[in-house]
Amino acid sequence: MPRLFSVSAALLTAARFFTAVEAELRQPNSSSNPWRIWDDLAGGSGTFSEYYPIGNGRLGIMMSGDPRQDLIRLNENSFWSGGLLHRVNPDGWTTVKTMQQLILARKYAEAEDLGLQGYTGTPLSTRHYDKLGQLKLTQMLPDGQVTNYERWLGIDDAIAGAYFTVGNVTYQREYLVSYPDDVVAIHLTASKPGSINIRVRIDRGADLNRFQGWSEPANGHSTVTGGQSADGDPLQWAAGARIAASGGNVTTLGDTVRCEGADEATVYFQAWTSYRKPDPKRAVVSDLAAVSKSFDKIRAAHVADYQKYAGRVSISLGASTASQKALKTSTRMTSITPSKFDPELAALFFQLGRYLLIATSRPESGHPDLSLPPNLQGIWNDVYTPMWGSKYTVNINLQMNYWPSLVTGLSDLVIPLNNLLKTMGKEGAKVAAAMYRSTGTVTHHNTDMWGDSAPQDNYSPATFWAMGATWMITHVIEHYRFTGDTDMLRDMFPTLKAVAQFGLDFLTEHKGYMVTNPSLSPENTFVIPGGTNDQSAAVAAGPTIDNELLWEVFGFIPEAHAALGIKDKAFEKRVADMRARLPPLRLNQYGGIAEWMEDFEEANPGNGHMSHLVPAYPLPHITSANETLFKAAITSLQHRLDHGGGPCGWPRIWTIALAGRLFLPNTTHARLATQMGECSWNRTMLNMGGAAPFQIDGSLGAPGAVVEALLQSHESVVPAVGNGSTPSSSLRAAYTGDEGRVPLVRLLPSLPVEWAVNGGGFVRGLRARGGFVVDLAWDIAGRLTTASLTSEAGNAAYVTLGQARVGGGDEGTAIQANGGASGVFIRLEGKKGTVYKITVTGQK
Repeated sequence: MPRLFSVSAALLTAARFFTAVEAELRQPNSSSNPWRIWDDLAGGSGTFSEYYPIGNGRLGIMMSGDPRQDLIRLNENSFWSGGLLHRVNPDGWTTVKTMQQLILARKYAEAEDLGLQGYTGTPLSTRHYDKLGQLKLTQMLPDGQVTNYERWLGIDDAIAGAYFTVGNVTYQREYLVSYPDDVVAIHLTASKPGSINIRVRIDRGADLNRFQGWSEPANGHSTVTGGQSADGDPLQWAAGARIAASGGNVTTLGDTVRCEGADEATVYFQAWTSYRKPDPKRAVVSDLAAVSKSFDKIRAAHVADYQKYAGRVSISLGASTASQKALKTSTRMTSITPSKFDPELAALFFQLGRYLLIATSRPESGHPDLSLPPNLQGIWNDVYTPMWGSKYTVNINLQMNYWPSLVTGLSDLVIPLNNLLKTMGKEGAKVAAAMYRSTGTVTHHNTDMWGDSAPQDNYSPATFWAMGATWMITHVIEHYRFTGDTDMLRDMFPTLKAVAQFGLDFLTEHKGYMVTNPSLSPENTFVIPGGTNDQSAAVAAGPTIDNELLWEVFGFIPEAHAALGIKDKAFEKRVADMRARLPPLRLNQYGGIAEWMEDFEEANPGNGHMSHLVPAYPLPHITSANETLFKAAITSLQHRLDHGGGPCGWPRIWTIALAGRLFLPNTTHARLATQMGECSWNRTMLNMGGAAPFQIDGSLGAPGAVVEALLQSHESVVPAVGNGSTPSSSLRAAYTGDEGRVPLVRLLPSLPVEWAVNGGGFVRGLRARGGFVVDLAWDIAGRLTTASLTSEAGNAAYVTLGQARVGGGDEGTAIQANGGASGVFIRLEGKKGTVYKITVTGQK
């Protein structure tokens, strides 16, 4: 089995691979470390797909490890194209009212045409995110060929490295972005004293000097550059690098820093914008001058901080073969298929997603209210005009970024997301009032770091959707269900209530129901009934995703009131009455979950969005307790897949999560293997972005999707009175808004055979709703061998193994907790700190 993440293991790695200066640098031997992505070639000078990403939430860099010139990509997460825009269309309100009438009259094309003029934002787009620039690290080496080359990205310690030999001298670099010290540090060593000769310069690369107004030396050891965005409300920025060396000389020439004849050297990088610092240049120069800790102390603090999060979950899906483990990452990635599984590589892929979330979503030290969540490219955008502006897309992408946060023990990293939701809440309130004459708050399908909530783009299948904030706020609901954190809920409740208020005001009557209008099912279209030449449209009234999102939010309001001690029966009645009038889930003409109120023919049945299946995942509405809806959801998923749906990236990750929820282990496995082998860059394991070179959602979402095959807790039941086992016939499925419900924790619901046959497997440290930490292990046949649930909140829960259906009789595997009563469903009486050992009945 691969060794586990642990703080001690990471610190041993630190001790093993670092000393100040060694007479002989040791070969990294990355093939022996299952938690490294590694290669025997440097990344190409212009190819993002070959660069390793590291970051601390605010700063992100990408390294190629080129021996002679590493063009290190630089990002700072507040480096956007300007200040807040106010883009509500002056004709928005009247256009909305007219679009509503046209849609009810089934004049869909006319409604869209009108909306593309009077509904869209003015201007069309929010601000976009931008790449900051590049740091040119040039290393003067002896004549001769580079040999013994190796580079790596350590997922166990968040350190990247490069190792190589030229002539009789061996060189090593280590790259890290420290959260405790809030700085980039690149450490260079050599086996022969006096062999470090480097030059460092920062520029904007192919972008020339756009937004760049100055570049100059500082303090004899640093270079600093900066400028401002080009508009009436500019964003100021500055970035700088310093060389600190042992032995040799450090000087500046122009805006280049030079180091000659050093025994070892460290390059430090810092960047700020006026989003956080009123004088970014002064802040950068001051920070670089103030660095006084040795690299080994910065490194040790960095590794300990990272491991505090990374070490919470360990996983094994079996043992890879010796021949697989001997291969470099790129060869293993191109070799993996559903039938040629590489279990340790899949475990690395899982932990890579968690690594990226730790590296790109961190609360600001001292200023958590200024922290920002990862956008479409995280903090590793490699181009100056990124696809889709590298913004926050909130019709699936930002949601997926945080799928692993709750289930894999990273709930304390969601502060950046909640900050954005509150910012959206404030700006969205202005949009709601101006565009909809509504109370509450609204966000459409995109936003930026300022919370710009007006409609984005003039793309009909996405623009006319006012439920972005509604979907995003469900993450707050789930956060509370997992953690019971009332402080978080109290902080976020004003935004939650504002989302509900907008829903109450926005809904209008249609066919006896209260529906959203205008709206759409994100990025899907239908053939207009009676239209010509298969004319298609996107706008409609009451799409399923909207109904389900509002059903969830409205249903949670009384629970939030109870948790926070809020007495507001009038508001509870309003949301309850409106909730009762939302259109229910129904089946379409194919026996699947209907996507719209009418049985339209899809213009693209292989669409990547699974919006009508939101009630199955990530929401908890469709469960196996309702066989009709559960089977219909399976039908809808298969319908999409049969028509080419779930392509590479975030759509495929969504299908993995859905397959796990819907008890489809074969689909779960096949989609994971193909996401790795066909849809990820083989040298870095990062998600391919389709039109963009990279989108972080597919990488971040993967761990959350995989967990659905191993552990589920989205179901709820209304329990019978008493402790111990409970016959299924005495349990009733419960849903959001039902009183007295408790979570049902389901162990190994969709475990694929391939995740067991190579020696069994385990996962430790997963989280379940109700405040439980869950450890699981299974044997070569996929049978549970050990399981434990540790109560962190003192809540009650039910536990079952496999796919036993609530209300389906007593069919299933009997289990027991701590030697107590046995049954297919067993009740745990919540007591904080209690560890419940789950065993199969009769198994010792």
